[in-house]
Amino acid sequence: MNITRTSSDDLNAVIKIQLNKEDYSSRVDNVLKDYQRKVVVDGFRKGKTPMGIVKKMYGRAVLVEEINTVLGEALSNYIKENDLHLLGEPLPSETEQKEVNLEDDNFEFAYDIALSPEVNVKLSKREKVPYYVIKVDGEMIDKQVEGMCKNSGEMVPVEEVEGTEYLKGEIIELGADGKAKENGVRNEDASFSLMYVKDEEAAAAFKGAKKGQEVKFNAVKAFPNKTDFSNMLGVTKEVAENVNPEFCFIINEIKRYVDAEVNQDLFDKVYGKDTVKTVEEFRAKVKEDIEKQLKGHSEYRFTIDAREKLLKKNKDVVLPEAFLKRWILAVNKGMKAEEIEKDFEGYRDEFKWQVVKTAFIREYGLKVEQEDMKVVAREVAAAQLQQYGLYGLTDEQLDGFAVKLLEDEKQRQHLYERAVDNKVFAAIKENVNLEEEAISMADFEKLFQK
Repeated sequence: MNITRTSSDDLNAVIKIQLNKEDYSSRVDNVLKDYQRKVVVDGFRKGKTPMGIVKKMYGRAVLVEEINTVLGEALSNYIKENDLHLLGEPLPSETEQKEVNLEDDNFEFAYDIALSPEVNVKLSKREKVPYYVIKVDGEMIDKQVEGMCKNSGEMVPVEEVEGTEYLKGEIIELGADGKAKENGVRNEDASFSLMYVKDEEAAAAFKGAKKGQEVKFNAVKAFPNKTDFSNMLGVTKEVAENVNPEFCFIINEIKRYVDAEVNQDLFDKVYGKDTVKTVEEFRAKVKEDIEKQLKGHSEYRFTIDAREKLLKKNKDVVLPEAFLKRWILAVNKGMKAEEIEKDFEGYRDEFKWQVVKTAFIREYGLKVEQEDMKVVAREVAAAQLQQYGLYGLTDEQLDGFAVKLLEDEKQRQHLYERAVDNKVFAAIKENVNLEEEAISMADFEKLFQK
């Protein structure tokens, strides 16, 4: 095997790999021998098929597969051994690749490659990057407390319907005479929430009603969703589609969802027993939680400003654009060259950032360890759990959720990429002059409108 590299310019080169028979023949022979042991051909016992027949059946396919395997390994090893930093992946050469004749013993393959340009990623404390700290005000705390009260509320029995209660009772289909229809639909265990009644007239019919009272209403208009309607009646959709619209509902139970009060029960439910004991402590804890949430916003904005800082340092860096357009087209089946041309400015920025980020990782010797992955997994788990009203969980409490996230291969890759970004931006923070600025949420949002 012989491998050579020829550069056409600073960013583009061609790698040629010359394969001789000894580079692949033993691999092909081993695969064919394995096929011979397993293949079943009429007229021959298993494992006794002549090699000539096996070669005729599988020889060409095996040859192609093993040559491709040898090429892939050789190309990968050459890139690694020569410490080549590539953009995209090698592509069959448009100009240097000769026609391949499988009847020959020796082959030559040519690949176009694109090399990452040199970039400047060294930072110093003379360089400034803004870091915006969002101020937490009383209104934010009030809204968060209100949300906690809603999430921690409960259904309580009430005497009278006001408008959004949950009702249980018996529903009866009525005939044209306004009386119970003979053999009509009847469900003694019906239930629904008035919040989801779509007809104003039907909703009004229940207002002021009390337990034991009968309410007549147009159920078809009240529940236009056929699935909800049939479930409430306790019948199939087909049956529900053929009922009379008028029904009577006998109220057996009225319940209303009531928000939790700001008291010790709420404190214990949200933060654990006796962790918080006064309203002042509770609001301080809520403020702390909001600050943690908003820190994510601040960090995100910092990544934008830090990335922009590094990209500006390398604004004159040129990319091998012709190759990159070919590569994008090759890896995105169905995409057209015109689409790539139209959107290439966005691709260019992303490629340049990847070049800068990769060079930054090498320059500062950054590595992602298992604990870094765990930290990110905890962050993701905490954010997911907060959607269900669970705040202030410790690392130990979050570890179980984090482990499950890390066990998922797709999630793990996502977490790894996030951990890499965390390392990069943490290192940027350490090596620049971070200018902190307190800012209101309204002004912070305006930063994204520029």
